[in-house]
Formats: sequence, structure tokens, C-alpha cells
Amino acid sequence: MKMLFGAVIAVTLLGLYVYSVVTGISVVRCVTTTGCTTQTLASFTSGMSSVMALIGGLVSALVIAELSITKPGETPMARALDATSSGAAKKAVQVVTMLYLLIWVITGLAAFVVGSMQQDNVLRPLTDLGQSWLGLAVAAGYAYFGIKPQS
Repeated sequence: MKMLFGAVIAVTLLGLYVYSVVTGISVVRCVTTTGCTTQTLASFTSGMSSVMALIGGLVSALVIAELSITKPGETPMARALDATSSGAAKKAVQVVTMLYLLIWVITGLAAFVVGSMQQDNVLRPLTDLGQSWLGLAVAAGYAYFGIKPQS
């Protein structure tokens, strides 16, 4: 029950993160397209900006925390199942975890490309999120592969 509750919260946060980024990208696309009047910069409210930053940070922290305690080559969250778990349960955890990570990567990469590379500073929260996501993605890679500086 505890694992299910945690999964529901994690997926809900991911959904809010994706929604805020997609909305931000949609606003940027409309604002930078001649003749588009369906959205303005004011369409992206300060509340949406706060949600984007806060939820983006929470989702990224969850990804980094999970990858940092997963051994390289193993599936993140696989340790949550005991040795007696069925093959179907193990496969389900693997699929859900990989989808979660894939959605996090695609969404963050989209924020980076649109907010930082294509339309820099049109919507500052999207630019900030994209730039911070890139750093967090690198940190996630370092955490998962156990890369540490030489002493």
C-alpha cells in the first residue's frame, strides 16, 4: 500500500510537470508565431510558473535520488520488490520506471530546446527550467553510473 501511494504521488507530480512544460511551450509557440492570438505571455500565470519550478525540482530530485541508489545496469526501483515477486511484477516495475524516466527526459529536453535554444527568454520560467534540467540530467547520469571525481 505504501509503495502504491508513493507511485500515485510520483506519477501525479510527473503529470503536473509535463502539463506545465507543455503549456509553457504552447505559449512560446503562439507568442512567437505571427497572427496567433489564442495565447499571450499573460496566459502563463505566476502560479503556473511556480508549479513548473517547484514540481520540476521535485520530479528531478526523485529521479536523481532513485538513480543514485541504483547499481549501474540495474533497473531503478527493482529493489522495491522482494525476491519472491513474480516475473510479471518485476516487468511491470521495469516498464513503469523506464516510462517515468523517458517522460522526464523528453519533457526536460523539450523545455531546454524550446526555452533555451530556440526561443531564449521568451518565457523566462521555461528557459530557467530547461537550463536547470540540463544540469540535473547530468547529475542523474553521474549518480546512476557512480562517476566520482578522482581524489
